[in-house]
Amino acid sequence: MRKIKAVILCASAMSSSMMVEALRKVAGGKEIDLDVSCSASLRYRTFDFGGIDIVLIAPQVKGQMKAIQKFAAEKGYPDLPFMLIPMREYGLAKGEAVLDMMLEMLDNSKEE
Repeated sequence: MRKIKAVILCASAMSSSMMVEALRKVAGGKEIDLDVSCSASLRYRTFDFGGIDIVLIAPQVKGQMKAIQKFAAEKGYPDLPFMLIPMREYGLAKGEAVLDMMLEMLDNSKEE
């Protein structure tokens, strides 16, 4: 069973809870042990990126993505994958589509 630890950074960590549940539901059916949580993006300076496999960025905070990536790199995580969740998939909580994108990004980042 593949293990993945992910975090969704969003505006207030409220709407992302629906995406968290959708991802968990789909992951079990694909034999993936997914540890996913959500956090407000404004708290990224206090967030521990250690052990995280991928950071998902909610569409409403995409403008903060570069700053968060830079901060993570400065804290020793320059190769940590960041993925912007597409607006449609986020709004409709399309867990399967987002999980597939996550897996593709993780697989591609390991090949590099």
